[in-house]
Amino acid sequence: MAQFYFLSVLLNILAGLILVYGKKAGSVQAESSADGSDEAAGEKEVSDERSDSLSRALGNMDTKNVRLVVGVLSVFVGIMKLLSVFRNDVPVVGDLFPALAGLAGGASLLLDHYISSSTVELELPGIVRVILIDSARYIGIACLVAALLHFVFPQAILL
Repeated sequence: MAQFYFLSVLLNILAGLILVYGKKAGSVQAESSADGSDEAAGEKEVSDERSDSLSRALGNMDTKNVRLVVGVLSVFVGIMKLLSVFRNDVPVVGDLFPALAGLAGGASLLLDHYISSSTVELELPGIVRVILIDSARYIGIACLVAALLHFVFPQAILL
């Protein structure tokens, strides 16, 4: 369906931008605790000057609620892309890369939201932590690439 095609492209872009340019899990608490030294304040000013407009604009949108909504919608649309066929496309395989990128991006955002808002320590298997938490920027890049290729080549197999 065309609606899921549009949502797949849009949510892969949003999830990719949040994962690449957004804050990592637990960084909200780290930023709020300042040590009060002049050196740390000077480093913060330099990093603020170097930040580009995209990361500043994304900083206003990178909240826990936005991560939750984008994560849930990305997982839902990823599942629906695996189940639905777009204009005589090959079932399942036709949209495999965007669907898997949406599933991985959504799972990473949901897990990041849970870690940042939970009071209980979460014991994850090593491979899950490495893939979904430590490599979140790479998943974000894959989401952006999948969205771009899916938008440019709508009828290509696997895209």
